[in-house]
Amino acid sequence: MGGKRRRSLWKRIPAQIRTPLGVIAVTVALTWLVVAIFAPYLSPYDPVSQEFAPYLEPNSVNFFGTDDIGRDYFSRVVSGSRISISLSLLLVFMSMIVGSLIGLVAGFFGGWIDEVIMRLTDLFMSFPTVILAMIVAAALGASLFNSVLAALVVSWPVYARLTRSMVLSLRQSNFVSAARLMGHSSGRIMLRDIVPNTISSTLIMASLDIGTATLLLSGLSFLGLGAKPPTPEWGSMISYALHSFDKWWLGLFPGLAIFSVVVAFNIIGDLLRDQLDPEVQRL
Repeated sequence: MGGKRRRSLWKRIPAQIRTPLGVIAVTVALTWLVVAIFAPYLSPYDPVSQEFAPYLEPNSVNFFGTDDIGRDYFSRVVSGSRISISLSLLLVFMSMIVGSLIGLVAGFFGGWIDEVIMRLTDLFMSFPTVILAMIVAAALGASLFNSVLAALVVSWPVYARLTRSMVLSLRQSNFVSAARLMGHSSGRIMLRDIVPNTISSTLIMASLDIGTATLLLSGLSFLGLGAKPPTPEWGSMISYALHSFDKWWLGLFPGLAIFSVVVAFNIIGDLLRDQLDPEVQRL
């Protein structure tokens, strides 16, 4: 019975995810999520405590070596996962909610409401993403919270455009027309008839966006517009490593952490799109 149940659960997983590449990507992503959740218990030392000699190369005690003031670098990379990954997930969630609501309103009501919202969206999308995020973060002040707000400003338009395009096609469908004839309110039609039909595409976009969010937030911290010392955050750790370029481990390990998270979530997003997007399946 146990073997049949495991095989049944395995078959419920999307076919693309069951490929070797998908299994590796999901394993890496889940590993980092577990590390982020249990970071305080997985870190052998306090990430901000100066307990060791400076600039120790990786060894059996300090797996990733130490930095210039004797902090254990493995503990800092592990602790940094909680900040980098959790903030990336928060950013994607906020962007998805804000952008989807704006796109839903624009697509459903149309007319001058749609025109105003889309011109505003075009305005935000006309600026290079990183440049606009830097401007907003610099105006708000350097902090992790402000870096998320700055990234949110440049991230929501993509979800707004995606949701609007789906709503424009759905609002002319038969089930929406039937709901109108039954006297349902606009709010009920949007929430019960339209939103459920946009969720899959929005989630695909969100899974693809996690890697982008990680890069954007790490980039802001790298430029000094995000996390501040002694906070262990991957982007700021790489920026700090530039001052000691000959100490190879200072930039290597947080860089590999960012690389693995971005690649894993991008692969998962691509595979989910191949599985759930009907346009891709018809090709």
